[in-house]
Amino acid sequence: MSRPVVTAIMLEDMRRQGMEIRLQKGAIITPAAHDWFREHSVPVAWEDGEKRTGTLAVVMNPSLPEMRAMRTMLDRIGGLVEVIEPADGKGGMVSATRRLCEAIVRNQVCKGVVFAVDGAMPVCVANKHKGIRASLGVGVPMVEEACRELGINVLVLEYPTQTTFQMRQMIDRLINCSTQGRAETLAMIEALEKGNGNANR
Repeated sequence: MSRPVVTAIMLEDMRRQGMEIRLQKGAIITPAAHDWFREHSVPVAWEDGEKRTGTLAVVMNPSLPEMRAMRTMLDRIGGLVEVIEPADGKGGMVSATRRLCEAIVRNQVCKGVVFAVDGAMPVCVANKHKGIRASLGVGVPMVEEACRELGINVLVLEYPTQTTFQMRQMIDRLINCSTQGRAETLAMIEALEKGNGNANR
């Protein structure tokens, strides 16, 4: 089973939002996170990894050699609800991304990951859905920032440019992050959604 990594940034974000600190048993605690615990007297709720179920759907072509290791890893960490295979052709990734977003909006899953050769189109398509906050996963710090600011629920990974280890770390951050972003940022997104995406309204 994959062990999530707990950083000081994640802990401070949870504290700032008034969230209970809930961590998975066996999580890897970074040295900075250990220092954070020494500086802050906060209770921690430790949860079994098995509680991470029913949380994730992915868009991927599992028949691709480079995706086989990712599929195995996703099965190991648990919580994988559905694998949506994009059809061949230009519209395949678009329709698969839409299906993923609809599953999140209908609360069939909590979050989603899209594995794409080019992430621009899936990010754009996902962010057209009300209630979806998608980000391109370039690296772990960027995903942590997107979680903190936006409370992302869709992560798009350009798998040809990432190692399996890098993608696994970013997926762990997505699974463990809160879907409650910064209040000011979410208020701006809500205003855009009410204006049908028109920032001038």
